[in-house]
Amino acid sequence: PRRSWGHCAMVEMTPQHLQAAAFAIFAILFWELIKRLVSLLGAWTSASACQNAASLTAVPSEFEDMPIPKETHLEIALDPPCGLHWSNPKLPFSWESETTTGSYLFFHPPTGDSNSTGPDGFNYAEYFLCKTRIWEMRVHIVFKQAPPPDEDLFFGIELEDYVPLSSASEQAQKLIVKGIRQAVGGVYHSPGDNPAKVRSGEREQPHCVLPLWAFDQFIVTPEGEEPPCLWDAGFPELGSRRYTRIARYAEDIEELRANFKVGPTYTFAFWGNSRFLDALEWTVIGLPIVTPISFNKFAGKPPVHVVLYSLRNAQDNEHRHLAGRKTYYFRAAIWSSKQRPARARIEKLTGLAQRRDLEISRPIKKPKTLRRRVNGFARQIGSCCTPAFQSVD
Repeated sequence: PRRSWGHCAMVEMTPQHLQAAAFAIFAILFWELIKRLVSLLGAWTSASACQNAASLTAVPSEFEDMPIPKETHLEIALDPPCGLHWSNPKLPFSWESETTTGSYLFFHPPTGDSNSTGPDGFNYAEYFLCKTRIWEMRVHIVFKQAPPPDEDLFFGIELEDYVPLSSASEQAQKLIVKGIRQAVGGVYHSPGDNPAKVRSGEREQPHCVLPLWAFDQFIVTPEGEEPPCLWDAGFPELGSRRYTRIARYAEDIEELRANFKVGPTYTFAFWGNSRFLDALEWTVIGLPIVTPISFNKFAGKPPVHVVLYSLRNAQDNEHRHLAGRKTYYFRAAIWSSKQRPARARIEKLTGLAQRRDLEISRPIKKPKTLRRRVNGFARQIGSCCTPAFQSVD
């Protein structure tokens, strides 16, 4: 039997079979090597990402003494500073600047029991049922100085500094902007001026902003009348809405822009961009292959600024959105509680640093020890029992 088996084996293992077997073994070894390299690369990438995230995310213990929600939320610091605000509040937050006064409500599906309800029991979870949006912002604005009718208004995101991008990130950014343009409409996007190339004159900050008609809804309340509550159950049916009537809505917005004035309350709602930005996770989403991807790939680090501004007419063919051409009506630094700036930066943005400096500058009275109390009491007795002397010339 052994000879028969050996004979058969010798007959079957021709040079072609040997070559095929060698190739199969080589292919298996090569595949295992590729899998090993991919595994190592993935582990290195994950470790690098975690290390970068750790360097960009403030240590939670730094903020334990601050009166902010413990669940994941968005944090907001308005300009001018008026304290630290957050998403899903119990009441809307308000502000006052040189150009406007107002209040706003930023909300999303709850991330815990403490941020599940808002003003008058407004149920955040129930509101987002059967909706594709993952957050919404509503804002009341009263102008102290109305935007000129010949100036365009823009709403969107502005960065503080120029962010160098890799070629891969740059391509991903182009695809994301294209997706936003298709979903919302016209977009002004600029990576900003590279300080290494623009060394003189005013430099443009990075922008991704939309025309005023990118707001999904607006309501005008005449002066002297009460505007609708930002948490009103019937809010989605009020005013003018963009959904299913884009052309007519653009005409409504144009008429609104041409007639802004001091006195009325202008209410705006925005959610259309939420499909591309998961603000709580600080992640860009919604585009196949490209996303999800960390927002820090494009923003550098938190915070980013949500802005509403008018743009003065250009001179000398200037098309950039320079700070010198802008009048801000709303400006807020935002970041996720999962991706915080350093505490010192938060204190500066919110004005808490100034308050702390004032407290530190106040004279601190030393507590009286028992010995100091006894000596003080003895001096008082001595002053009472000792006659007053008058100097005689």
